Amino acid sequence: MKAAFSVSAVALAGALTACGGGGGGGASGGGMPMLPLAPVAAPSVAPAPAPAAPARDCSVTLYGDSILNGSTFSSVRVAEPPAAAIQRLRPAYRVVDRSVAGDNAQQRLPAMLNEGIDTNIVLLEQGLNDAGNSLPYEAPLRAMVQRVKALGKKPIVTGISQARVAVANRDAYDAIARRVAAEEGATFADWGAVPVVAADMADDVHPAQAQSTRLVEQMVKALDRVAPECAN
Repeated sequence: MKAAFSVSAVALAGALTACGGGGGGGASGGGMPMLPLAPVAAPSVAPAPAPAAPARDCSVTLYGDSILNGSTFSSVRVAEPPAAAIQRLRPAYRVVDRSVAGDNAQQRLPAMLNEGIDTNIVLLEQGLNDAGNSLPYEAPLRAMVQRVKALGKKPIVTGISQARVAVANRDAYDAIARRVAAEEGATFADWGAVPVVAADMADDVHPAQAQSTRLVEQMVKALDRVAPECAN
């Protein structure tokens, strides 16, 4: 078997020599000239897709008293309550109105801690009833703000609106609202900065339509700071 393998190898070598496989590289050697290789194009790379714009979540839940509810001592609501005015001024918003006439922070806290909230922003407007009746305000307000943050929502705290008559503790409670907002990282809507026009009040403490709209405009400024993408 080994001899046969050697003979075959010699025969194969002879055959290659006869065909010119063992000669030089010149034309007279009979070898086939090498053709140049065609250039290989680099693979095309598709451009990376542009990042998708973040989805807007233009939604707000309102917790507050009769001022935010748009009602008066006689339980008559203004023609365009604040919830409706927000939607007119900022049509992108879905507004969930949980305001209750006569509400205060201590009274609202237990229910608020257990309610589901599915909006991006939560606006808290209590303080006037709390101040006028010397009710606990800072602790329940802070607890509500912390609840909003724990849910991954964005809190807004309003200051306390001005009245046509002096309201006991109004300035002190307004300062509490401002401080709690600053300490908890909430946005502050400065209702106290909206001047009272006596002719635009429904009674001593409740706004008629024009005054109510001014307060809503101040709230909308706060909404725009929290979600500028929802301003249009």
